Amino acid sequence: MDARQRGFHLQVRAGKDCLECCAAILRDANLYPVFMTAVHAQPHFLLHYQFAAAEQNFRVMLSAPADLENRARSLTQLFPGLQWHEREAHEMFGIVFENHPDLRPLFLCDEDRGLHPLRKDTGRLKTPEQLGCAFKPGTAGEAS
Repeated sequence: MDARQRGFHLQVRAGKDCLECCAAILRDANLYPVFMTAVHAQPHFLLHYQFAAAEQNFRVMLSAPADLENRARSLTQLFPGLQWHEREAHEMFGIVFENHPDLRPLFLCDEDRGLHPLRKDTGRLKTPEQLGCAFKPGTAGEAS
C-alpha cells in the first residue's frame, strides 16, 4: 500500500534556488527526510527528497534540478541525517553539494574516483574486461 492510499501525498517542484527554502518550510512543519536521490536527466540532474510526518499519513516529494555545473545546495544544515544521502549522490552522480561538511566517498575505491557509475554519459562506463568479468568463449558463461 503506497502513501497515496494511506494518506496525503504531495509533489513539490522547486527551482534550484528555492530548494533550501522549501526544505526549511517542511522542517518547520515538522516533516523529516525519509530519503534523497538523484536522476540523470539531460542536461542536468534532478534531486528528489521525500519527507514524512511522524504523527500523520503525509508524504511530500520535493524535487529540484541541480544547476548546469552539477551543483546544488546541501540540506545538511537543516537535516544532518542527509549527509550520507548527499555523499552517495556526489559519488554516484558527481553532484557537488555546496556547504556539505564531508563529501568523502562511501563506496568506490581510489581507482574509481570520478567514475560516477549512475550517470548516463556514454564513454564513462567501464567495460566488462575492466571489471574483470569478461566472458571467454567455451567457459559456459563463467566470468574469468
